[in-house]
Amino acid sequence: MTLPAQPIPAKGFTLISGKRKPSEGEYTVQFRNGYVDDKHRYGPNQLRWVHDGSDWDVVAVKRA
Repeated sequence: MTLPAQPIPAKGFTLISGKRKPSEGEYTVQFRNGYVDDKHRYGPNQLRWVHDGSDWDVVAVKRA
């Protein structure tokens, strides 16, 4: 099964550095593989925000 991918950053999303997690808030996220998880909102302690080169690195966000 192939996940739907969108160009990075997706419309309305902002690129992130991948060097630290956000300090607060909830976000809709886009992963390096282009997948936008629009079904969930994530806070600073729910994901691995620091990039390790994985397809699942969070590369763009939109405030929820």
